[in-house]
Amino acid sequence: MKHVMLFGLLLAFACGVNARPYYSYDLYGTVTGNAVAANSLADVNVGDEFLIRLNIGGKDSGEHKISFQGVIGGWDIFEQQTNGYYHWGDWSPERFYTTGSHSPLNAPDGNGSTVYPNDIYLTLLGMEQTGTVIIPEDDRLVRDTGELNLNQFRSGGFHFWFFNQGDGSTTSTEEDLYGSITRIMRVPEPGTLLLSALGLVFLLINRQLRYPR
Repeated sequence: MKHVMLFGLLLAFACGVNARPYYSYDLYGTVTGNAVAANSLADVNVGDEFLIRLNIGGKDSGEHKISFQGVIGGWDIFEQQTNGYYHWGDWSPERFYTTGSHSPLNAPDGNGSTVYPNDIYLTLLGMEQTGTVIIPEDDRLVRDTGELNLNQFRSGGFHFWFFNQGDGSTTSTEEDLYGSITRIMRVPEPGTLLLSALGLVFLLINRQLRYPR
């Protein structure tokens, strides 16, 4: 009986973990430009790889709650809280984009300068042309639940907007660093892995009940 109760508690915990209110994705890509912006940074160069963990919450009042963090070259980005919006129509690609962050953005090291970050944005593009035809939710790039339709993804990237002030200078220049997303991978929900482990636990419990020592 104790084994059955233990299994029930573990199963309830697994279901609770599995029911988290957002979807997680890993965005892989490379820094594509511009060279002037990249040269302003000590640990980021054109061609460097990046990895950004993106969490997308369900749609509420026209927006999705977003958080993301990651590494661009040698720059670690702390978690950013923001909003995301999905848009289609007017003969443009499906667009899913984040707005300005609600969280402080840590600055990368400057290359003989001080970097003052303004903001970092993410953009995902879907179908090349949507026109004014209504897209069924199951076919959209981003569903209302926050789930991405990865078959619909075509391109995307990040845009880091900052100001760079050279050492000894009293003025700064506005710079824009860009990167292109080359691959998106969905992150398995913790409950999925836990449920697999629970299957093994159940088999062990069954074995003990059938063949007690």
